[in-house]
Amino acid sequence: MKTLLKFVGGLALGATLGAGVYLLVTKESNEGIIRDIKEGINRAIEEGKRSAEERRKQLEQELGFPIDDEPPAIPVPPPQQ
Repeated sequence: MKTLLKFVGGLALGATLGAGVYLLVTKESNEGIIRDIKEGINRAIEEGKRSAEERRKQLEQELGFPIDDEPPAIPVPPPQQ
């Protein structure tokens, strides 16, 4: 648990320092920085959607039926009394 906390703390510190250096070095206005961040997030979301679609197609080929549809029903015998 300590290792995980150290890792997360280091990650947060690195991100903060990186953002600080970026703000100091760049000559862009705040709107330009915010636009860049939004564009980066949108690119990441689109890449995630594209990857999910590719994986869905792979799974459909492996399973033999579309994932959007209900899977084939397995007949269940009625309970015996």
